[in-house]
Parts: sequence; C-alpha cells; structure tokens
Amino acid sequence: MSEPIVECEGLVHIYRTTQLEVVALQGLDLRVEPGEVVAIVGRSGSGKTTLMNVIAAVEEPTAGRALVGGHDLTRMTERERDRFRQEVVGYVVQHSQANLAPDLNALENVLLPMTPRPVAESRERAAFLLETMGIDELAASHPGELSGGEAERLAVAVAMANQPQVLLADEPTAELDRATADHVLRDLRQLLRESGSAAVIVTHDASVERHADRVIQIRDGRTSTETRWLEQAGEVVADELLIMDRAGRIQLPRAYVERLGARGLIRAHLEGDEIRLRRGDQEQPDE
Repeated sequence: MSEPIVECEGLVHIYRTTQLEVVALQGLDLRVEPGEVVAIVGRSGSGKTTLMNVIAAVEEPTAGRALVGGHDLTRMTERERDRFRQEVVGYVVQHSQANLAPDLNALENVLLPMTPRPVAESRERAAFLLETMGIDELAASHPGELSGGEAERLAVAVAMANQPQVLLADEPTAELDRATADHVLRDLRQLLRESGSAAVIVTHDASVERHADRVIQIRDGRTSTETRWLEQAGEVVADELLIMDRAGRIQLPRAYVERLGARGLIRAHLEGDEIRLRRGDQEQPDE
C-alpha cells in the first residue's frame, strides 16, 4: 500500500485573541491517497477552510500530526514553508480573481509562479495547462476580460504551474452556473489525471461531489462521515459510512439524532457483528 499524500491525525487548530479562543479543528483525522480527489463538505464554521490552510502550510497546527507529501507541517521553518507552498501544493482560494495578477495576461499569470527552469520548458508547461483547461485561445487576455468560468480555469492553471503533488481548491464552483461548473470540473479532473496530482476540494455544491472519489463531511472540527459513489443495479448510489477516530469516537448523522429524539446518553448493544444504538431512556434488551 502506498504512503498517503495527506495524513492528518488528531489535528487541532485554535484561533486565539486577547478575549477568546476558537477551536476550529478538534482532533480531525484525514487521509488522502496519491492521485485521489476528495471533496470536503460541512456547514459554515465546521473547520473546512482552516483544514485547507493547515494542509497548505498557511497556518500551523496547534496540536496533532500533519504530513503532506512526506513533509511534517509541525516541524518546518518559515523558509521551508515557502518552498513547500511553491513546490508541493497548489492552492485555488475562493473567488477566482483573487488568484490572478490583474496586470498580467493569462500566459504570464501561469508563468509567474513557476520555479526556475529553461524558458522553453516553462512556456511549454504553461501552454499545456492553458490547453488542458480549455483557455489556450485566451493566452493574451487579462483576468478582467475573462468570464467567471474562464477565470476559474485560469486560477487552476496557475495553481498547477509547478505540477504540485496536491491541489487545494476552496469553493471552485461558487461563482459558476451548473453547466459551466460541470465543464470546469471535468477538465480539472482530466488535468489531475494527466499530472498525477491529488486534490482536496472544499465545496457546498452537491454536483462537485460526483467528480470526487470520496466525500468527507466535517462537523464541529472533526471528520464525521465518508461517502463513495457505487454502481448498483445500473444506478449510481451514495454509500455513506461513519468515520471512527483513533479514540473509537463516531458522530451520528444529525438526521438520525433528530428522528430518534436522542439526547445525552446512548445505549450501545453488541448483536453478533452489529452494534445497535438506542436512546438512554430505553431499556437494555435481554441477552
């Protein structure tokens, strides 16, 4: 089994001010395999963007373990972090124009972050990225002249300039209509396959989930469920699993808790190879 490209264990991140502390990540576990595309979903404030910033070495974990591409993010100097962000990860932040230099054309934007290499090699790489993302005819256009979909495609090309091991994308379809988003995601998936890169995508868009190998839901700063799409009887169905952390903790889906009216204590009963859960006010079944 290959080593994961992203491995987080017991990840904690606390934002501190003079007046309060906010625990954004509370012992989160995450594993992403090389070449895998993982979508991260969850309500606002669940810790999604904090997780992305930690993986990108923009923010340092408060506690826990975080390895990306073999780099221990808890033991890096600031110079090592700069090099890591340039060579190991590519980051598409929310709002496509925020990723682009407005005074440079599309080709120049892709060339800008490239690590030193022969000029011909750099231009060949840039041309490949623009073509794969379907905007090679816009190489001379400036960001302000591009549509939302074109700007998002260019932002992806810029993030992939140095062929990173992991692409991070925060809400890449937030500014796009459904048809445009679907086309952008298909081209992005093709680029990832050709580059051999993994991707972690934060999204609220359900259509993005169909382009991912796995969908991980974050609740209250921890991973709670994992969904994979499986083909059954000629139909594609969602197979959702609860994630158990190293301490044996799981989070029940809110819909289950609300339907059962469960509060406080829960009874657990082992029946063969199954674990049955009941409200704490229900009697324990006879053995």
